[in-house]
Amino acid sequence: MFTTTTANRTSVLSARFAVFIISAFSALPAQAALYLQNGSFESIGSATASFSINNPTVLPSWTVIPVNTNSLDCLVKAGDTTNLCGTVAFGGGLTFWVSPGSSPDGGNYIAIDGDSAYSSALKQTMAGLTSGQQYTVSFWQAAVQQSGFNGATTEQWQVSFGGSTKTSTLMNNLSHGAVGWNKQSLNFIAGSATDVLSFVALGTPNGVPPFVLLDGVSVTATPEPSTNLLIGLGLIALPMLTKMLRKA
Repeated sequence: MFTTTTANRTSVLSARFAVFIISAFSALPAQAALYLQNGSFESIGSATASFSINNPTVLPSWTVIPVNTNSLDCLVKAGDTTNLCGTVAFGGGLTFWVSPGSSPDGGNYIAIDGDSAYSSALKQTMAGLTSGQQYTVSFWQAAVQQSGFNGATTEQWQVSFGGSTKTSTLMNNLSHGAVGWNKQSLNFIAGSATDVLSFVALGTPNGVPPFVLLDGVSVTATPEPSTNLLIGLGLIALPMLTKMLRKA
């Protein structure tokens, strides 16, 4: 005659608990929600090698707001090593002293003059956010100087989201030099379900064009809602398991 022992009952309960946890994991979304579109700047509205992005049809999902008609901004296509800001923009005459190299994100990247008289704001409206939720804005940045000018420069991004503004790590660039790509992550709290993410290039000094580069922009909830759900399930399930084991 088969007798159910305490050890057997404990084993059965543990197995049921494992099935419960596995089922909970299976019910979670496979990947993080996508709040930002075209963060790698691979979707473009023209086949031109390199060009100004003041034209709103050039960069889908993004809006470019120049300080004035002389603002210097461009999208640099993957593989460009000369005439980096293009044959269409600025009469084909704008280049950098040194190429920053390929972005770790790969493909195209954005270059905007950080001179306060020539800068532009790069913006995108995101939807599907949760008010009060923390989000991490991650991106790659680098710095270069326009050829034909001299002097050390500084470059960084001013990032706005959820009603607050933060700046990325300050890059110090030597005259005729470049600062390599470096990863940035900034945390913000969403103020509503729909919010605007904005990047403004900041560079000093004026008059010696300090270009700030951008690529691989992403926005993720931190922690992801699925992580919060797992924590909640664990807090609920553990007392249940403890109670069942005591009864066993």
